[in-house]
Amino acid sequence: MSRHLKMLLALCVLAIGVVGAQRSSEYLRRSDFFKARDFQVVGNMYLTDEVIMEIASFPLNTSVLDDLSQVELLLEEHEMILEASVENKWWWRSRVVLTVEEKIPLALLAGPLLRPVDREGNTLPLDPGQYHFNLPLMRIERGQGAGLEGIQIRAMALELDRLVSDSPSFVRELSEISIDGDGNAEAILDRDVVVRFRPPLLKQTLNAGLTALADAKKRQFSDVAIVIDLRFEDQVVVSYEEGDRP
Repeated sequence: MSRHLKMLLALCVLAIGVVGAQRSSEYLRRSDFFKARDFQVVGNMYLTDEVIMEIASFPLNTSVLDDLSQVELLLEEHEMILEASVENKWWWRSRVVLTVEEKIPLALLAGPLLRPVDREGNTLPLDPGQYHFNLPLMRIERGQGAGLEGIQIRAMALELDRLVSDSPSFVRELSEISIDGDGNAEAILDRDVVVRFRPPLLKQTLNAGLTALADAKKRQFSDVAIVIDLRFEDQVVVSYEEGDRP
C-alpha cells in the first residue's frame, strides 16, 4: 500500500470517527434520559422564580448536556440582574440550576415618585410601597438637564456605596443625602444633625466629624440642629441652626 493511500485511509477513518462522535453526542443530548426535568432558581430576592424562568426562555426539549451560556446572557440583560450563572446537574434529577445575583436598592431617589436606585445610580423597577424599604432618601439639584442629573445621581450613589463599606454605622443613621450642582453634599441624620462635605468623604475626615458631633451633642439646645461642616481641609466646623429640618 502506497504512502498516499495510507494517509487517505487514515483521514477517512478520522472523519468517520468525528462524524460518529458528533452523532453520538447529539443522540445523547436528545435522549429522554438527559432531558432537563427540574429547574431551580437560587439567589433571587425580588424577581419571582416564574419571572426568571420567563426571561431564561428555555426551549421545550432542553437537555442537561446543552450549552446554556446564552441563557446567562439573557438573564444578565435584565435591569434587575447583576450576574447570572446556569449549571447543569445531569446526575441529580436532570436538574438545571439558575443562580442570580440581583441589583440591591441603595437609596430612594426623591421626585414625583420615589424610585429605588442601586450602587451605580441605576433606577430599579421596584415599588417602594410594596417592599417598604428602610433606605435613605437621595436628593439632587433639578433643572440641570437629564445628562447632568444622571451624573449627580451616579456620583451620589457611588459615594453612598463607599460610605456603606467605610462607615456602616454612619449610614444606618442616615435619613437623607443630597448634592447640589457645585458638588456640595449634605447628609441629614435623624433630622437634627447635618453633615456637609464634598465627595469623596474620607474615613478619617468623617471620624473627626463624628467625634466633634459627639462633643456638640453634650451642649445641644432643644429645637436646634447641629451642623458639622467637613468641606475645609484639616478642619471641622461646628455650628447650630434653629428650627426643624425639612
